[in-house]
Order: sequence, then structure tokens, then C-alpha cells
Amino acid sequence: LWMLVCFSMFSFWQMGFIYYFLEPSSAADEKIPLPINIDYGTTLTAVCYILGILTMIFLPKIIVWIQRIATGVALLSAIAFFLPLPEDALRFNIYLQIFCCCLMISFETFLVVNCFSEKSSIKYLTFGYGIAVFLIAFVQNEVVSIPFTTFRFGMVAALVLLFIFFLRMPTGKEHLPQFVKKSDGLIPPKKMMWGAYLIAFIAALMGVGGPAVAGKVEHGVSIMYLVVALSSFTMYFLHKKANIHPFRMAPIFVGLGGFGFLVMLVSAYVPALSYVACALIGFGMTVCMLAPLYGVPIMKAYPSKFIAPSIIGLAITAVLIHAVIAEMFLGAPIALYIFYAVIMAVLVFVFMQVEPFLMFALRRRIADEETTVATEAEEPAVQASQTETKAESMVTTDTDTTDDPLLKLSPKKREVAELICMGYTNRDIAEALVISEHTVKDYVKDIYYALDVHSRIELAALVNNYRLTTKK
Repeated sequence: LWMLVCFSMFSFWQMGFIYYFLEPSSAADEKIPLPINIDYGTTLTAVCYILGILTMIFLPKIIVWIQRIATGVALLSAIAFFLPLPEDALRFNIYLQIFCCCLMISFETFLVVNCFSEKSSIKYLTFGYGIAVFLIAFVQNEVVSIPFTTFRFGMVAALVLLFIFFLRMPTGKEHLPQFVKKSDGLIPPKKMMWGAYLIAFIAALMGVGGPAVAGKVEHGVSIMYLVVALSSFTMYFLHKKANIHPFRMAPIFVGLGGFGFLVMLVSAYVPALSYVACALIGFGMTVCMLAPLYGVPIMKAYPSKFIAPSIIGLAITAVLIHAVIAEMFLGAPIALYIFYAVIMAVLVFVFMQVEPFLMFALRRRIADEETTVATEAEEPAVQASQTETKAESMVTTDTDTTDDPLLKLSPKKREVAELICMGYTNRDIAEALVISEHTVKDYVKDIYYALDVHSRIELAALVNNYRLTTKK
């Protein structure tokens, strides 16, 4: 947990830096020593994202080393802010910080998806993020006034902790999963994968929209981030103490966020409600910050090296689309709030449709999961199983208890049922088990009848509920 707290300082450094140097009001508020204009910040950010994606695809083995170097350079750059730099040198130093920060954003997702255990991923994205976001709320100078001289110490301290984290991270190909190849013959669970990617995209879109809306209210962003921190801690402790997975809490939090946009609409007539709206939006933003976690079940089911790059690519696309949306609704805030509320409702719907498949993917190897020591960053767990060409490797036996609903089925139908719960289509199941698609459809009908379910989602939910209860 200590190492994950160190890693969480990346988020604090990133967002803190943005609010100090990239906000238009920075120079006017005399946050920084000189009135610096960042003319090429957007271009540099886009270049860094592209470099990050290409590195994850072609050079995954050296990512930890790149993180070490980038953090070291960023640390030296932060120390340089203590020097009386001329304007050109200060501008270059800011660009250097932007470069290091944006380059590392992609790799954060890569490490969570490929190197963390599920347990460590949840700890980091809830408890670790909670700490970072709590500090971010203060950095905006809306809760308490933080002068630039003090902020410099915060930057250095955060980067020192982050540097310690990467020094403790092991390097080498043996600490990365064995990525699937075409020659392995492993078939991806398309329903689960595309559903998870859609969730990641909508979450990224709302992750930009939430702060944009809250920023229209005085102190609104600080209120939103404080609620994000509170709800992140809540999510962590509910998972730890009550064994409630964040995926199961997500629809409730997203629903509150969507309601927040509707309250923001009403606040046009009752201004005092704007603060309530910002707080409610904060609950929704908590789920939007879980984007790397959506890649974990995909990685367990189909260990592809393109998962993390895809999530980052979707995030970039969401940012660009949000810029277009904001321009379209310029001058029509009420219409924009309604649009955001509808998008949040869509996110809830998609989550309800995909969550059973995600949970089944995480729980299908529960016996192995419980015997593995959870990573605390110094020994990242290899999440992906060794890929095998046989279709039988896609399904595993989790329990020998006769109460398991799948044990009511014949062995062949159980194979089909488990592949259904993983999010495979009938065509993919037929290919995996080397049977006809017509036979698969007959098996599906028999499975539904035997277990008294009426859809793939109900089947996956039935099995998940049993296994979660067994684990408790």
C-alpha cells in the first residue's frame, strides 16, 4: 500500500502542475513568477500521447526504464524552479515538465493493466487516487491559498516518492505477461472487450466534461474533487470490508453523477443548488477515473499488448470529441447539461450490460487469485495466463461444490456456458469448441432452460452471484 501511495503522487504531480501552469488565470493570480504563455502545450501533449502508445506497442520491455528516466528529469526540472530562471529558461522548464508528465500518463495505464494484480489495481485506483485527488483539491488555491514557493516543495516531494516507486519496480521481460499472438489460436471475447472499451470511452468523455461543468461554479472544481476523494475512499473500504467490487458500485456512483448534471440545470433557477450539483458530479467522476481497471478483466481473458494503448487512444479521442461538443453547445449550457445527463444514463446502461462479463472474467480463476500474494508494486504480478491453442484453456473449474449452477450442466454445455459468461459470441464459441454454430444455439437454449435464465447477462450474473457468495 505504501508503494501504491508513492505511485499515486503521479496524479497529484500531473494535475497540480496543470492547475498551476496551464490555467489561464495562473499569471493573473501571480501563481508563477513570470507571465508565461504556453503556445504549444496542446501540440506537445498530443505528440507525447502518440509516443506513449507506440512505445507500449513496440517497446513494452523498457517502459519501467523510461519511467525512471522521465521521473528523474521531471524531478531535476522541479528543482530548477527554485532557481531565478529567466523567462526563456522558465518556459523551457515548463515545456519539459509537460513532456515528462504527458509521456508518463500512458504508461500509468500500461502498468495497472499489465503488471498489477487485481487487488493492487483496486487499491491504487481507489485509495491511492483518493489521496492524490484530495491533494489536487487543495492545489487549486480555492480551499486554502498555496503560494508558488510552497507548491515547488510539493512538486519535488511528489516526484521523489514517484521516483522511489519506479526504482522499486522490477524490470525485464520476465515481469511482463506473455502477450497473445495470432499463432496461439486464442479467440478474444468480443462482447466483453468491446463493452469494456465503450465504458472506457464514455468514462473518458465524462472525465473531461465533469470538471468543465464544475469549473463554471465558483469553488466548484474543488468541491467536485473533494467528493471524488471521499467517494474513492468509500469505494476502497466497501471493497475491503464488505467485499463489494468497484464494478458493482459503479452504476450507483454514475447515476449520482448523472443526477448532478440535472441538478446543475435546476441551479440556473436556484443558484445554491450548484454546489450540490458539483458534489454529485464528483461521485460520477470517481468511476470515470477507474479507466485502467476496465482493462484488467480483458487482460485476464485475452492478454493482448494492445489493451492499454487502446484505452489511451480512446481517452485521446474522447478529449477531442468533448472539444467539439463544447463548441457545439457554446452559449447553451442547459442543453449541454441535458446532454451530459443522457450520456451518464447511457454509461449506466452499458455498465449493467457488461459488468457480469467483466466480473466473470475476474473470478474465473479465483482459486489461483487467492493463492497469489497481492502486489504492492515492488513485485508486479503477471496477470495474464499462458496462452494455449486449445479451446479448453479458455474455461477453468473454479469450484467443486454441487451448488455451483454450472455443475447442473453436462461437461460440454458447461464449456459453452463458461464461454458465454466470458462474453463470447455463438460464432466464436463454435470456432473454439470445433462445433457448428447451430449446435451452439441448441446448447444455449438447453442451458437457459436448465438454469432458468433468459439471456447471457442473466447467466453470467447467476454464476457471479454464486461465486461471490462462496468467496465471502
